[in-house]
Amino acid sequence: MLSNLTKKLRVILLDRDGVINHEPGPIISPEKFVMIPKSAAAIARINDRGWLCFVITNQASIARGDLTESVFQKITNKMELELQNYGAHVNGQYVCPHHPEWENGKRRKSLKLCDCRKPGTLLLERASKENNFSANEAVFIGDSSTDFEAAAKWGTISVGVLTGNSSKDGNVSFEPDYWKKDLWEAVEFLLESY
Repeated sequence: MLSNLTKKLRVILLDRDGVINHEPGPIISPEKFVMIPKSAAAIARINDRGWLCFVITNQASIARGDLTESVFQKITNKMELELQNYGAHVNGQYVCPHHPEWENGKRRKSLKLCDCRKPGTLLLERASKENNFSANEAVFIGDSSTDFEAAAKWGTISVGVLTGNSSKDGNVSFEPDYWKKDLWEAVEFLLESY
């Protein structure tokens, strides 16, 4: 049973693209940010339960030069507004703007890896340290191998959702602990398990 693995669930970590919003490709404008049905309502249920909720997201479009920090902030503002319409909110967002092959819109001469890009665990560690929770008090809900691998490396449970690109095309090389249809079903599962 899931509750045997995590003694006290206090924190839900969410990937953004493919979990909260549709992912037709990189989200590089507010117009492209479209919520997945019931995802805002699912986050409202997380809030109602008293669990903290943080977004952990790779945004390589910034490194590629396709997305500026100011446009990314406008996308974030749109997400926050959509959540508010459902009485929902996230407690914070942790973003990796890097890509191993790109920097400032130019292709790098050699690969440069960072620890914050999932499957690296730096964003999870930062969220944990800044908000005083441990891996065994959290669950990570994502849609891709990098999400599930980051969760496993950091030592937390992962729940995969089938709404993102990676899960749809079968391109998942690292499996989550559990699969659910979407964020609503994932949250329902956690509420029932705790």
